Amino acid sequence: MLSCARTRHLAACISTSLIAGMVLAGEAPAVAVAVIRPPGVWVRADAAPSTSALTANRCPGAGARHTSPAVLRRALLCLVNRARMSTGLSPLRAERHLTRAASGHAADMGRRHYFAHVSPSGTSALSRARAAGWRGGVGEVIAWGCGLRSTPRATVRAWLNSPPHRSIILGSARAAGVGVKRLAGCGGRAYWVMDVG
Repeated sequence: MLSCARTRHLAACISTSLIAGMVLAGEAPAVAVAVIRPPGVWVRADAAPSTSALTANRCPGAGARHTSPAVLRRALLCLVNRARMSTGLSPLRAERHLTRAASGHAADMGRRHYFAHVSPSGTSALSRARAAGWRGGVGEVIAWGCGLRSTPRATVRAWLNSPPHRSIILGSARAAGVGVKRLAGCGGRAYWVMDVG
């Protein structure tokens, strides 16, 4: 967990959690996914968003590292929605309860220096969403990166290049909350969380 986030080469960690399994492989930034779905919710893993969805400059702050958390959150959600719309899906609407849960988790990972869907105290994505007032199902993707690999664009690109993450982003969710925690070191570190429901 912690050793994954503190590796020298950034390319040393991708963790994918599906029910009880964890797989480690190389990719930067580090990304992880947890799937918690209510019955009847489908995910779409076959759709591939167009590359122009992430390269266009229509999402202010998409390549930024040093700006406000609000700008970073909006840029990431804008990029996700551009990717969704390029595959014919409707955009996700920002949802305050999911944003509260995602922001709290990003801040907690940054404060306690870990990278996982389940906190050291045992709280899961679903329990955080419930505590924030969300009552539906939850899917969660997280990322950690340094320097240019910590931008909203680099984070969304990493998620979309990973089939389990792409299945969450391009799934049937209608709402999302984005959290980001910026820290000093290695050209600017960022912990990212996106909860969808």
